[in-house]
Amino acid sequence: MKKVLAIVLLALLAIPAGAQQVENVSFSLKGDSLTITYSLDRQADICVRVAIDHGRYTPPLKGLQGAVGQNVKPGQNLTITAFRLPEIRGVDSASLSFLVEVDDGALLVYVDSLPFRMMPVAGGSFTMGCTHPKGERHTYADELPTHTVTLNPFYIGQYEVTQKLWVAVMGENPSKWVGDSLPVEQVSWNAVQIFIARLSQLTGYRFRLPTEAEWEYAARGGNRSHGTPYPGVRSQMWETCWYGGNSGGHSHPVGRLKPNELGLFDMGGNVMEWCSDWMQPYTAAPQNCPQGPRTGDNRILRGGCFNSPTWGCSVFERSWYLPEYGYSYFGFRLVLDTPEREEE
Repeated sequence: MKKVLAIVLLALLAIPAGAQQVENVSFSLKGDSLTITYSLDRQADICVRVAIDHGRYTPPLKGLQGAVGQNVKPGQNLTITAFRLPEIRGVDSASLSFLVEVDDGALLVYVDSLPFRMMPVAGGSFTMGCTHPKGERHTYADELPTHTVTLNPFYIGQYEVTQKLWVAVMGENPSKWVGDSLPVEQVSWNAVQIFIARLSQLTGYRFRLPTEAEWEYAARGGNRSHGTPYPGVRSQMWETCWYGGNSGGHSHPVGRLKPNELGLFDMGGNVMEWCSDWMQPYTAAPQNCPQGPRTGDNRILRGGCFNSPTWGCSVFERSWYLPEYGYSYFGFRLVLDTPEREEE
């Protein structure tokens, strides 16, 4: 007897405003034949993943036919088909879940069954520092002189680390503003190092904080940058940043506003983000993969927060604080040098 099954769709954590959008997805499985139907609002690369018993999603599936892969054109009732997929052969169909998404090159990392996304950033060179002078009042000496920085490729968190992920690793929540999808805050730089060590042990990946240069390069949009002073694709600031003019004086769930050119959310505003560097003044000399000084008094924070003025959320604004303290507007996001796990 042929069995027809509507298979569960897991929506993305957030659909980037202004990005390609997958909608109206339906699935059916008839014997060994899988059919997926969906709509796409603009041309994109499309991939499909599968999970069993609500567990971890696989890497993008191979052996699919139809509206999948590179440069899928927009349209309604687009169809993907497959026959005898090895990933689901012999598995009870009732336990299967499929995910259709825009293939942005993200690495999915899991803590138990909780996924989070690491986005690829191609290496390149950029001008670091205040490239949009804000006038004498709001251009600070610590943002100058501008200088050329060259970086290797890396992966960076698509979102600020959420309270749900922090609790999954640490077992407690230090935040003032409580909610699973809110960024974790009231975390010191020192506490973040403990979190990173535990997360790395749990996942097999060697996580770290971004260097200040990596953070600014990613906030600017990497090699896709449009050169705007605030994170985003020629957007108005309030479309990409939770700041003093729109936040209501508190943090907001990650991924609710527009992303920047790399698909990164909340690079400006919401919570300030710890970087690995000790604070030091800039110099005009070109730098290759700078790590910051070996010692210092204060660690770098970037991006501004929900209480910041407009200029406080620019891609070149710098803040710093003592590493043993955390406040309700201090958070962070993660970086990986490589998508490969360490050998056990």
